[in-house]
Amino acid sequence: MSEDDPMPSHLHRSGPQVETLRATLRRMGLPLVLEPRARLQGLLGRSAPALLGALTLLLGDTIVEAAARGLTPAQLEHPSEDVLVALGVGTLVSFCFPLVWWLASLVLRWCPPMVRTVVGVLTVAGLVLLPWLGPVGGGSGFAETLVLLAVVLLGSYFGVGTVTTWAFRRAARELNHLGSMVGRVLPILMLALLFSFFNAEIWQVVAQLSMGRTWAIVGVMAALGIALATLNARDEISQIIRTYDDRSGARDLRFSERVSITAMCVLISLIQVTLLGVVVFVFYVVFGVLSVSPVTATQWIGSPPETFGGVFASLPFNKPLVQVCLVLAAFSALNFIVSIGTDATYRTTFLEPALDEVRHGLDVRDEYRALRAGASPSQDLTTPHGDPSRAAHGAASPGAAAPEATPDVSPGAASGTDRAASPPPAVPGANAAGRTLGDVPGGPLA
Repeated sequence: MSEDDPMPSHLHRSGPQVETLRATLRRMGLPLVLEPRARLQGLLGRSAPALLGALTLLLGDTIVEAAARGLTPAQLEHPSEDVLVALGVGTLVSFCFPLVWWLASLVLRWCPPMVRTVVGVLTVAGLVLLPWLGPVGGGSGFAETLVLLAVVLLGSYFGVGTVTTWAFRRAARELNHLGSMVGRVLPILMLALLFSFFNAEIWQVVAQLSMGRTWAIVGVMAALGIALATLNARDEISQIIRTYDDRSGARDLRFSERVSITAMCVLISLIQVTLLGVVVFVFYVVFGVLSVSPVTATQWIGSPPETFGGVFASLPFNKPLVQVCLVLAAFSALNFIVSIGTDATYRTTFLEPALDEVRHGLDVRDEYRALRAGASPSQDLTTPHGDPSRAAHGAASPGAAAPEATPDVSPGAASGTDRAASPPPAVPGANAAGRTLGDVPGGPLA
């Protein structure tokens, strides 16, 4: 710090650091940790890829509606070549909206914020004007367009797209650890479920169910699994947040921040459970094709097993086999969630990494809040949130940070020479080395 510039150096770079930490929190799947004003900044730019996808979907729907408008039922059964081309183009455009969304997100990611905002504004204008200037015209579907626009903007404001993107990246990371998870969990599940798979009663039960009712059973198990995963995560996160509140001296975590942190931990567990369920389903389908012949299935069910129709008619497995595998996979996923909550080994292996991400997210949140307040984070922000003893030490009063120097009352002290030099004044928010958390190697900005 020079005489001409009395402001500390870390305040000059707080602006870029704040933006970096905002991007870091979004990449970590914690968009609700940001204050509402920060979520409003650049909303149209962040929503531009989703808005372009919505515009593509509505454009294709408008083309199909214009092509089919005024046609009689007989003409729809035997359309002309021009109508077929228009219907095909409209359907193709509608089905391309995920691709447009993805490509737009890739391209706009490297564009300046102003460019993203301009694209978002132009896309909103296109969405609003399409019902009036499109092939149908007359404002048809204008109310539906406004509802879709509001849903996209609200989803971007609450970080739905950010969390979804983070979940896909997290699922890709979990695929790297899938072998370890399967090696630990699958052998035990195979022993437990093998007798159920070769049980004639379960085949008789599922043979009387439609695919819709089978998916309803899977949905009930999935809802129960989400509830159990939420309870498991909440119990562990409550302890982390309690330590955080004691250390910071105030309950300054907003409700939205607690929800975001809990949701991140729950989503990590659900991604692991979903991957395990898919592995179990694929394993039993392949195992059933090899071990359960149509004759055996007929003996168990009492009638020939129902096969799939249409484009799935050539598949080498029948409908009851798929239904049995779906039920067993859902049950194995539910059993895995219960094991995480009750077994210490499962908890350490599968839940603790998610809790480590929660602690790191709180560290990044600390630095972000400190920089927004106009000062760099203090040394106690480097204290891990899961260590109560270190947290209590870091929460001590500033006066207890260093022992007070004892004055020298010996005869030699009358000479006026101080035996112990007083420490230099500390920069508020700096650690012992005079550096902020963002300067410490290995910190959140590293």
